[in-house]
Amino acid sequence: MYQATTVQEIVQRNTGLSLEEFLFPEENPFLYQLTEAVACFKAHKDEPVTIVGDYDCDGICATAILYWGLKYFGVNAKTRLPHRFSEGYGLSTKIIDEIDSGLIITVDNGIAALDAIKKAKEKGLTVIVTDHHLAVTENGQRILPCADVVLDPNAEDESEYKNYCGAGLAYRFVKELLKDSSKDLSSLEVLASIATVADVMKLTCANRILVKNGLKTIEGGNIRLAGLKSILERINVTGIINEDDYGFKLGPIFNASGRLYDNGSERVLRVLTAEEDEPRLNWWVDELISANEKRKQEVTTDMQIAEKMVKEERPIVIYHPNFGEGIIGIIAGNLCEKYHCPVIVFTKTEQGFLKGSGRSIPSIHLKNVLDRISGTMLGYGGHEGAAGLSIPSGTLDTFRTAFQKACGPIPAAPDVCMYDLEVTRKGLQQTLEDLKLFAPYGEGNPKPLFHLWYNGNGEYKRIGDGSHFMLKGNSITLLGFGLAERFEMAELPNNFDCIGYLKEDWYKGKCYYKFEIVNFEKRCC
Repeated sequence: MYQATTVQEIVQRNTGLSLEEFLFPEENPFLYQLTEAVACFKAHKDEPVTIVGDYDCDGICATAILYWGLKYFGVNAKTRLPHRFSEGYGLSTKIIDEIDSGLIITVDNGIAALDAIKKAKEKGLTVIVTDHHLAVTENGQRILPCADVVLDPNAEDESEYKNYCGAGLAYRFVKELLKDSSKDLSSLEVLASIATVADVMKLTCANRILVKNGLKTIEGGNIRLAGLKSILERINVTGIINEDDYGFKLGPIFNASGRLYDNGSERVLRVLTAEEDEPRLNWWVDELISANEKRKQEVTTDMQIAEKMVKEERPIVIYHPNFGEGIIGIIAGNLCEKYHCPVIVFTKTEQGFLKGSGRSIPSIHLKNVLDRISGTMLGYGGHEGAAGLSIPSGTLDTFRTAFQKACGPIPAAPDVCMYDLEVTRKGLQQTLEDLKLFAPYGEGNPKPLFHLWYNGNGEYKRIGDGSHFMLKGNSITLLGFGLAERFEMAELPNNFDCIGYLKEDWYKGKCYYKFEIVNFEKRCC
């Protein structure tokens, strides 16, 4: 179904912004308590400083950004990331027990750590919370931690912008701290831009500028952090790149170790905070790459098991004791996308309870659903599209029934494949130029979906693990990820209709047009 006539029209429709608002947003929107947070740090800079982050890409990048920012200011801070399996998310009383004095700054966590921060204050510690998650509520009222300063745009109503991730907020903190310095912060901006894409934040307004600047820095070869530079070179992310390199290459590498190993996130952080003369750096980077390959293998194995467990009932709630705790979120996301319904995937923990990860579709707010059945869980947290939770062992069926009832009827997936624009092979170059103007694409600014009539005798072959295909024509190459078997069974003639994403690929200084297919059918006329 045909919807628009220009890329600009699509972007303005999807974002709800005027052309000027989209292209020229405020780069540094007002953040409530930002100046107070920086002032608090300066007042306590001579005390021991501990940065407490999180074990995902956003939390790791935020920790590295603040570590370097404070170092540029002349303060050598300690860092502490929670261990995913043995400690769980965020600032805990266990971590507070380790810190005897000084200042704690949280990044990408802290807004819900009410007990931990209360204990920190009882010990006489100073606490600055920087976070982007929602505050705890009780009877509709926000309950904020008793920190000295709370910097969280989503826990108050005064900030002009609420879509920063944890790393984005950490970068704004460092920019404010070093605003009178000539220090080059562009490499820290790259870390913030990677985390923004990996954490699926909206790529509009300030985030759009942040990601564009980060990509530009990499393309210019101006990376100043030894660890980040080594990772980019190791996976050949240099020269002309785009946001897909963040989402499909860098983000997974930053997340993989933390998904597989209890303290795996520390392996990533030590790379991102390494000095240039660190002799073990290349070995550390190879370790991250290997962990990501292992993560891919585990996802493949666990997905095969999960697929066999899916039945007719919707939403989907499944459990397997051998699913990896760091993998269940990926499984839930894949199943949610395939079956177009909310999905909760559980595994068993060493402590005996069941740990779950959930993903949802746009029409069903997952956090609100869990709020309605909070009595069935030991604990939970999340937002509209994703959540983490835990339930007692032996209560899976009770939870499943309550969850399915709370979700209500699941809207059917549309049986018509919508697309945004027609594209012809003659118009490829101009269309790509239009696409570049409104990039980067992602959450809040989705890639336009194109319709292409393919008519030619291309060279067909399976690629990758054999589930993908490539059809190489004279002017454009079609790519079908996970579609090889279906494409071959369709026995299409040389001319057929396809819907997908238009992109360009550069190799040895030459540009190649590619079309990533999401659906296809025999041409009906």
